[in-house]
Amino acid sequence: MARRGKKPVVRTLEDLTLDSGYGGAADSVRSSNLSLCCSDSHPASPYGGSCWPPLADSMHSRHNSFDTVNTALVEDSEGLDCAGQHCSRLLPDLDEVPWTLQELEALLLRSRDPRAGPAVPGGLPKDALAKLSTLVSRALVRIAKEAQRLSLRFAKCTKYEIQSAMEIVLSWGLAAHCTAAALAALSLYNMSSAGGDRLGRGKSARCGLTFSVGRVYRWMVDSRVALRIHEHAAIYLTACMESLFRDIYSRVVASGVPRSCSGPGSGSGSGPGPSSGPGAAPAADKEREAPGGGAASGGACSAASSASGGSSCCAPPAAAAAAVPPAAAANHHHHHHHALHEAPKFTVETLEHTVNNDSEIWGLLQPYQHLICGKNASGVLCLPDSLNLHRDPQRSNKPGELPMFSQSELRTIEQSLLATRVGSIAELSDLVSRAMHHLQPLNAKHHGNGTPLHHKQGALYWEPEALYTLCYFMHCPQMEWENPNVEPSKVNLQVERPFLVLPPLMEWIRVAVAHAGHRRSFSMDSDDVRQAARLLLPGVDCEPRQLRADDCFCASRKLDAVAIEAKFKQDLGFRMLNCGRTDLVKQAVSLLGPDGINTMSEQGMTPLMYACVRGDEAMVQMLLDAGADLNVEVVSTPHKYPSVHPETRHWTALTFAVLHGHIPVVQLLLDAGAKVEGSVEHGEENYSETPLQLAAAVGNFELVSLLLERGADPLIGTMYRNGISTTPQGDMNSFSQAAAHGHRNVFRKLLAQPEKEKSDILSLEEILAEGTDLAETAPPPLCASRNSKAKLRALREAMYHSAEHGYVDVTIDIRSIGVPWTLHTWLESLRIAFQQHRRPLIQCLLKEFKTIQEEEYTEELVTQGLPLMFEILKASKNEVISQQLCVIFTHCYGPYPIPKLTEIKRKQTSRLDPHFLNNKEMSDVTFLVEGRPFYAHKVLLFTASPRFKALLSSKPTNDGTCIEIGYVKYSIFQLVMQYLYYGGPESLLIKNNEIMELLSAAKFFQLEALQRHCEIICAKSINTDNCVDIYNHAKFLGVTELSAYCEGYFLKNMMVLIENEAFKQLLYDKNGEGTGQDVLQDLQRTLAIRIQSIHLSSSKGSVV
Repeated sequence: MARRGKKPVVRTLEDLTLDSGYGGAADSVRSSNLSLCCSDSHPASPYGGSCWPPLADSMHSRHNSFDTVNTALVEDSEGLDCAGQHCSRLLPDLDEVPWTLQELEALLLRSRDPRAGPAVPGGLPKDALAKLSTLVSRALVRIAKEAQRLSLRFAKCTKYEIQSAMEIVLSWGLAAHCTAAALAALSLYNMSSAGGDRLGRGKSARCGLTFSVGRVYRWMVDSRVALRIHEHAAIYLTACMESLFRDIYSRVVASGVPRSCSGPGSGSGSGPGPSSGPGAAPAADKEREAPGGGAASGGACSAASSASGGSSCCAPPAAAAAAVPPAAAANHHHHHHHALHEAPKFTVETLEHTVNNDSEIWGLLQPYQHLICGKNASGVLCLPDSLNLHRDPQRSNKPGELPMFSQSELRTIEQSLLATRVGSIAELSDLVSRAMHHLQPLNAKHHGNGTPLHHKQGALYWEPEALYTLCYFMHCPQMEWENPNVEPSKVNLQVERPFLVLPPLMEWIRVAVAHAGHRRSFSMDSDDVRQAARLLLPGVDCEPRQLRADDCFCASRKLDAVAIEAKFKQDLGFRMLNCGRTDLVKQAVSLLGPDGINTMSEQGMTPLMYACVRGDEAMVQMLLDAGADLNVEVVSTPHKYPSVHPETRHWTALTFAVLHGHIPVVQLLLDAGAKVEGSVEHGEENYSETPLQLAAAVGNFELVSLLLERGADPLIGTMYRNGISTTPQGDMNSFSQAAAHGHRNVFRKLLAQPEKEKSDILSLEEILAEGTDLAETAPPPLCASRNSKAKLRALREAMYHSAEHGYVDVTIDIRSIGVPWTLHTWLESLRIAFQQHRRPLIQCLLKEFKTIQEEEYTEELVTQGLPLMFEILKASKNEVISQQLCVIFTHCYGPYPIPKLTEIKRKQTSRLDPHFLNNKEMSDVTFLVEGRPFYAHKVLLFTASPRFKALLSSKPTNDGTCIEIGYVKYSIFQLVMQYLYYGGPESLLIKNNEIMELLSAAKFFQLEALQRHCEIICAKSINTDNCVDIYNHAKFLGVTELSAYCEGYFLKNMMVLIENEAFKQLLYDKNGEGTGQDVLQDLQRTLAIRIQSIHLSSSKGSVV
């Protein structure tokens, strides 16, 4: 066996000695990004996937792991299916995503790049939108899974967990864009919280987002991302998804049209998807922009084996460069430059082409369990733009200074970032040192762009154990065999991970740094590397990181030996207490320092808090007996305790016990005298969540009951000083927490809690609000006391959150106790009831519409409410629902009269004495109507209308024949002529059965004044019996003013008309779709105009 395997090993070692474009060999070629695939003319190689041409003499020295960037080992052919584990799927494609295709289209059109040309009239293709939605839903699942693991430490998902999850899953550039979008959305949301209409607008509108924040929040709850979801986390995740959609869409629009031929650097086309070539355009662009031609851009993209079963050929740099001269590369770039100026359409093909060629997004959108990073569909390793210094070689230096790195050093650093395998721990240490040295100044210059390694207290560093763990995953035994003193093993006991599944070093660093940054640590430890391996490698798993005292232990070299010794002793003391041995408490206390049992760790937590997190009742009792302070708070001084998680500030031991649901420990702490409200003092502002808020959010009925029995106040969180609501942190009261998470039983328990009496000191707001109510003996419900007014405010906020998140049953419960509707909460509840097909609930909600004050009508009624209600009317066959909707439409139309039609003043034209009407005397034109002649005069008709002028112009002057008029009765034609000869409609005697035909004749002969006169007569004579006929005739003729008048009549009398069979047939006529007539849509448009004029305009009803 060993003998048979010797030759492939020798061949592999020979291949490993090939210069990758950065050595000093005479036969080396410096533009390695041109060697991404081999020519089709090369014969297939027996080494599965490597079809290399005859090689030149190898260089005599190699550069260790640098060559693993673009070299495929022989054994890789056996692992092209992700190391034989077949890359298990991430999850089935989500059946329901927290956005709709309509919202997605609106988002993309709003952020459309001007370079894409004019917008498509029909909108974006539905199949491309659906494909994009499916792809990005995979990124949503990845981020949610990482946030779920991070949330286990504090049993709560906040914006910090979402931000860290974005940094873990997304590339540096994408994470920076998403973080910026999330910060902008949250800033808008917080600014809108100060306004009086904050409960009258949706969360998405307040954030300036297109997707529904409430729907994303509900998705997070249903997906069990965490036991508790902070609303800021939902805002962050919503903004992140929108940013991802915009980013991918802009890349599709900016990309060139897919090319059928494969040029240098375009791949063989055998990767996944219809267009699987690697990123030829980015490679060419980087080569053009970098100084020194192709040599400068060699680190941007490097050849690798194809990610699709080994059918693609990848040549080494020397061979590919020999096959592709630089002139061909330049020509290829020239053609690509022209392709960029074409206007690519957003289609499934262009989407797949862009995704397959983009190393930042391809792996992110794949359905595999592990995350493929830094590679495109053809397996080509590429540096992201934020790490490629060749695009702007002077950006890390001030003007006038010398470059920080030479070109050769830059290439070495970039190759270090792209290395996938190492031969020894020493080599790995050198690579990591180079990479960190490169990333640190880059991030310092571009602070806030998402690039890692920035910390106010100093640079991050790798602990020795972390490097050994990373070396375990990146180690390649074959790379040690070059040492003449090392004999290759005859029996292979190790299973190597194939090259194709190994991520580059930069991704190991990115993920490990993100994990360290989440826990506010100064160093990366071995667990950070294991977490990165779980994400980046197939088939690797490990448990989520738990909350431990040594999470952020840092032996900083800036501290002197005495300080470090004290830290080590303190760390040992915490370890002794955390081990669970109650007999070591005295010894541990002696090691903790001057504060003794109340000493705080780097995370700002005491030993008692850690014991409460673990639920160790015996240790909690021992610590209490040793004198531990029950009510000490997590500090909020970052300069002294920089590793404190922002959400834990001011938390107490009771808070941590409640967080993890340890009821016996909670009972023990309360019996020992712990404050039931945590750190909240009477009359002081509360910037942290109380234990009751946390228990209500998770829906723990037993825990909520216990806290309420001990005097916890469910109103804390909204009420601060004397009842003034500020909520600067967005934290909600216990009612809102239970309602936002849909815990109906907990909400009812909170509601049943007797009210606590407050102080007699009135705030200015309450003094102004009380007015003369103080003298009343029987005030209405929920206003019986000052405390009830605070409860009403709290319940209105709870109603807002339950409606936003789709918990309509909780919303109805709140409404049933007298909390008034806002238009927004009513519309959201109606939408959910309609989506769930709950007919009785729809009827109940429609009946409640009249309780909404007209002063609360907003633009949302027009943009969201009317489309929803007309959709319900269209879909519902229930007569009760139809009648209720008709009542609402009539109510919204208002008591004002229907806008009247006004006469059109006829233009001054030639006129004749009525004596010449149908008089043969001096007549110069004869019309034949129903076989009877009608005599007229051209001098009058020529100026009457364009239609008469056209009729007379088509008739020869000397032709004595008559002009035949069809489809018009003789009496109607006589009325038309009488109108012309008399100069107006005043003398016309029009019968009721003639008005419609006269209207048709006036429209045909283009007599606008006569047409308007007929419309006015129809409007005056309209009633419930003939309104449908008049409307149908007006729509057939295209008379818009009369049609609008009829629609106003319908809306004003809809309660009566809904019983009319002709009207119901008009509303639900399916044949109208084929003729282009949509009555419901026309009614919706008319009602929208009406609401704008009487409810939303500044005139408020004066314009109708």
